[in-house]
Amino acid sequence: MTDRLDQLITDLIARGELRDAQYAIGLDNAIVTTKAFGGADLDSRFCIFSSTKPIFASLLWRLIDQGRLRLGTRIVEVWPEFGQHGKDSITIEHLLLHTAGIPSPMITPEAIGSRASRAHEIEQWPLELESGTAYTYHPFSAGWVLAEVVTRITGMPHGEALRSEILEPLGIDRLELGVPVERLGDVRRIDYIREAPFDVFEAVTGQPSPPADPDVEEPFDIRGFANDPVVIGAGAPGGGAISNAASVATFYQALLHNPAHLWSDEILADATTNIRNTFPDGLALGAPANRTIGLIIAGTGHRRFTLPQHGIDLVMHPFAPAVSPQTFGHGGGGGQIAFADPTTGVSFCFLSNVIDRDAFGAFQNQQDIIEAAVTSII
Repeated sequence: MTDRLDQLITDLIARGELRDAQYAIGLDNAIVTTKAFGGADLDSRFCIFSSTKPIFASLLWRLIDQGRLRLGTRIVEVWPEFGQHGKDSITIEHLLLHTAGIPSPMITPEAIGSRASRAHEIEQWPLELESGTAYTYHPFSAGWVLAEVVTRITGMPHGEALRSEILEPLGIDRLELGVPVERLGDVRRIDYIREAPFDVFEAVTGQPSPPADPDVEEPFDIRGFANDPVVIGAGAPGGGAISNAASVATFYQALLHNPAHLWSDEILADATTNIRNTFPDGLALGAPANRTIGLIIAGTGHRRFTLPQHGIDLVMHPFAPAVSPQTFGHGGGGGQIAFADPTTGVSFCFLSNVIDRDAFGAFQNQQDIIEAAVTSII
């Protein structure tokens, strides 16, 4: 049934475009198949990067259902010190939609291991844009604000609250947010592969990239984030969960079927169907962001990006054209794929342990994997 998908992943590993990988397919509230490749086995786990975001958001949905928060709750109602430097109007909804207008950095290495130090850094952040006026993707920052809110509301560390309220009721025991060092033995190390095959700026404009500004910091090296035991132990809610593929695919089946009745029908419908953020997404050539309170909806109207001289012709789809417009999910920076398609009932998760510097090649590989997965079960 999955021969085409299995062969594709095997070929990508043979060509050096993947190393270790794992996938799982869910249907009818069960995992129907899961496989591992390269140096991974079915006991292996991976950093799932930004695929963490909807899982943590689902904890906020539950707290809203319980009446402990509202989407319109201003963060300063829970955490008064947060409102410094113009941040007093930011709400839970703004953070879930990436419209809060706050900076987008990771917490500094010196502070990340301490809740008090994280909170102090966040309190000093300035407001960069008026909240609710634009989409600016927050890889890490919005999640850390939500983590502090969760702890203040529940009285538990944010990772423990996620486990108590969401993961344990769903029977998911291989996904963790905040993993102590003694439980890291099954986690695959993240590393970079390949190089960018051409200068994108030059390919688009005809001019070489301008020289690096010596006053600008070098780009963030994600390996230091994904492989550092202190960072993994802190449990970044925007991109630091550790999991196998089956656990993530199980979570998406839960969003389709709500087997433990964790969420009301109203908030689950809101989260999985109601697009609240249609601001332009610069990473998708200005197409609508199509974000709900925690998820991306596939939607329609995707832009096409072409560089004929380099053989690039890609539809900038958040998943792949093979899925329905109703599909919801969230990918991750390590090539991670996670979604559910309500029209077919299929959920899918693909995890790997590489950061591909060939961004266009990696994007095409992701879309090929999704197409092979979808066609293998339908």
